[in-house]
Amino acid sequence: MKTCVFAGTFDPFTNGHEFIVNKCLDIFDRVIIAVGVNVDKKPMFTTRQRVNAIKSVFADNKKVKVYSFSGMLVDFMKNKGVTVTVRGLRNADDYKYETTMADYNADLYPEITTLYIPTPANLSYVSSSAMRNILGLKGDIKGYIPEKAYEYLKDYIK
Repeated sequence: MKTCVFAGTFDPFTNGHEFIVNKCLDIFDRVIIAVGVNVDKKPMFTTRQRVNAIKSVFADNKKVKVYSFSGMLVDFMKNKGVTVTVRGLRNADDYKYETTMADYNADLYPEITTLYIPTPANLSYVSSSAMRNILGLKGDIKGYIPEKAYEYLKDYIK
């Protein structure tokens, strides 16, 4: 069974993230969405809220599994027996960052393969940090995140 891991903080999970997962579903038999706990970030939504929001988006798809993890991605992947990670790219800055991370991951887990999937132009500016900024200014992010995620998270939006 071909499996990949798509990892991130997903605070919140955006339409760009959903696009990447759907592309993965065209290629892989199973997609593991790994919601990371990043000690350098102060999330707007709890890990449980993020996991449940993503689960609501893919509730009808048995090929998608959602887990949370802390620590290093490579350790999570080794634990799951997965060697392919997928990263979304919006722009050249993402590419620079992601290739550096891929190099570190390869040093720590030589079996790993990192695949990059570019987002379409209409999603290239959508990021979780922008969504948190909009929410912080009391704006509406409904058009930028999957409808089911919005429905789940709307009660937690301050």
